[in-house]
Amino acid sequence: MENLGLNNDVSVGGRKFHVQTNYSPSDGAVVANVFLEGVVIDRKEVGVAPELKEAEAKQLMNAVHQELITEMEVLYYIYEKVKSVRHAASANRLGQLFLQKNLYAEAIEQFNLALEIDPGYSDVLANLGKALLMTDAYDAAIETLDKGAEQAPNYADIQNYLGIAKLYKEDYAAAVEHLQKAIELNANYIGAHYHLGMALLALSLSDESNEALRQQALDHLAQASERMVNRKIDNFERVIKKVKDNAFEDALNEFLLSKPKDVLAHFVNIENEFYLKFMYGGKGKDDSFISEYVTQLRDIIDVHPDYADVRNNMGIANLIQCRNLFLKSLDEFRAALKINPNFKKAQKNLKLAENDGKGFLILLRAILK
Repeated sequence: MENLGLNNDVSVGGRKFHVQTNYSPSDGAVVANVFLEGVVIDRKEVGVAPELKEAEAKQLMNAVHQELITEMEVLYYIYEKVKSVRHAASANRLGQLFLQKNLYAEAIEQFNLALEIDPGYSDVLANLGKALLMTDAYDAAIETLDKGAEQAPNYADIQNYLGIAKLYKEDYAAAVEHLQKAIELNANYIGAHYHLGMALLALSLSDESNEALRQQALDHLAQASERMVNRKIDNFERVIKKVKDNAFEDALNEFLLSKPKDVLAHFVNIENEFYLKFMYGGKGKDDSFISEYVTQLRDIIDVHPDYADVRNNMGIANLIQCRNLFLKSLDEFRAALKINPNFKKAQKNLKLAENDGKGFLILLRAILK
């Protein structure tokens, strides 16, 4: 079977995207990419059985291609909905989703909308600071993150992002101060260990006799090296290799060739897309959509059983599944009464479920708010 391919330009949200989907029998996968100005902002890969016939491969490729186009259309539909409802938490989540897709202008717009609605929203200040960092707007990022640090002095992410901004501004002493605080707040903050190691290494280069400073740097970089193996950061391995070779100045120069987005863009959060599609994308009663999300969470828990936020998201997902089953139960009681209006047990069950279930639905709405 020969290689197969599809290409489309798609205009949504005032943007022109290019969607390209390919199937190569030798690779055994259908791969679809969404490009904006030559940069991949979204990707989907579906494995294909080697014995798949050409007609079936074409059908699958068309389905994956169209799914990715629909995803972009839904994203900007949700964008319009969130603008109209003016809900700060939704704007924050949408900003994070745009940021994940390297759509920086839309992300910054959503974070600013969230702050307009709720100026005291510390999470948004952290996320806006991160977005500004990823666009290399260091001074604007520092201004935003300083506000966040004033509002929430014990917010580890804010301290980490401030440290990164100061590091790229080559204000190494200030970077060390912020990154040390991030680690004091979260000892397992591996990204902060990496950046603190680089900041300490930079300081040690200006004080060659300070062996203690150099050793601190190496300790933090060793911790990062052990736990960042599976994170594909562009020049991380090259930096660590130069450190291990004692080529410290070369390691720092190699590090500074990278950009904050090279580190910060590698953290994928599936929760935000699920929440937005659940609340605004018509997926609230789609059992297969919710089941797929639960499977994704279970896969993450298998690899990272100590991620508290993933456990929390699993709890919410389980409640949503309970909610959908509860609504189906109401439908079944009503169907029973439609068949037999005098069915006393069904009348009783429906009344009890309608009365007692209100509390459960209020609870779920409060959790998702």
